Amino acid sequence: MEKHLRTSLVVLWLQFCWVSGKNQVEQSPPSLTILEGENCTFQCNYTVSPFNNLRWYKWDTARGPVSLIIMSSSERRRSNGRYTATLDTTNKGSSLHITAAQLSDAAVYICVVGALCSPGTCSLYPNLHLEVVKEA
Repeated sequence: MEKHLRTSLVVLWLQFCWVSGKNQVEQSPPSLTILEGENCTFQCNYTVSPFNNLRWYKWDTARGPVSLIIMSSSERRRSNGRYTATLDTTNKGSSLHITAAQLSDAAVYICVVGALCSPGTCSLYPNLHLEVVKEA
């Protein structure tokens, strides 16, 4: 008897985000493919100073950016369902961990670092892209 197994893959792409001047936000890995149900982690490193807060968003094509986690500079860890973010202000980095990835996790993920700056001196661009595909 032959069994057919269906494998679902979660594919994550990376784009870069930066703010003007020396302040910069970068994420890794540039591309990530995992099976549905597996865990994955993105890293966000920044040079923004002075630092105010860090936010992780999931871009929904129908609704736009959906806030996943907002962390103040004094927080070290925060969870929201299957999403957990950590923050290390000493090393200027954050990670977003997704537990048991699902096909619905297909999205662009964005790490935004809040800088204390005046209007017109900061500009933000999206970071991460997650695509989930089903393989027969």
